[in-house]
Amino acid sequence: MVTREEAESEEAAAGALRKSLVELKARLDFPREVEERLKASGGRFQSTLRQRDVYFLRVQGRLKLRIQRPGQDQLVWYDRLDVADTKESRIVLTALPPRHGLEPVLSAALGVRVVVSKVRRVFDWRGTRVHLDEVEGLGAFLEFERTIDPGVTSATAHSELRAMLRELGISLNSLQTGSYSDLLRSAGPPRASVREFP
Repeated sequence: MVTREEAESEEAAAGALRKSLVELKARLDFPREVEERLKASGGRFQSTLRQRDVYFLRVQGRLKLRIQRPGQDQLVWYDRLDVADTKESRIVLTALPPRHGLEPVLSAALGVRVVVSKVRRVFDWRGTRVHLDEVEGLGAFLEFERTIDPGVTSATAHSELRAMLRELGISLNSLQTGSYSDLLRSAGPPRASVREFP
């Protein structure tokens, strides 16, 4: 069975993929307990990814080069409101060939805002992509991503994600406003190891 992540990777490899999402991000104090609740509620584990996201300066919205193993690297642009709630995102991404060499070119042209390194465990839960992330320098987080499909209103997706968050026992007070890049920048200069990637 092809996962949504694999299908999107194939589409992105064929050309730029555009999509709209409703999403949220929450800080986790007890990630193992949340993972157990997620699995008990029918969440299906899909993959573990090591990701290094290089965020660039001087762009409208956010632009990042995602280097990940396993899987293909991606160039991702997205735009969304920074609110501590469910939020809608516009995303354009494209999969990159091996040895693409884009990082030094984009770094020189645009400047690097911050580099985010994380281990991501990906689950599918009721048609929502769930990320359990361990982010270097920040700790554990949960992300929900729900693609806005034809015939489904964004208001419905917002309310369903909030209900799913409550089902996992996560308080709305745990919701985060910005991206990991924003959180890392507010935490101070990254350690040198943040830039390393095997």
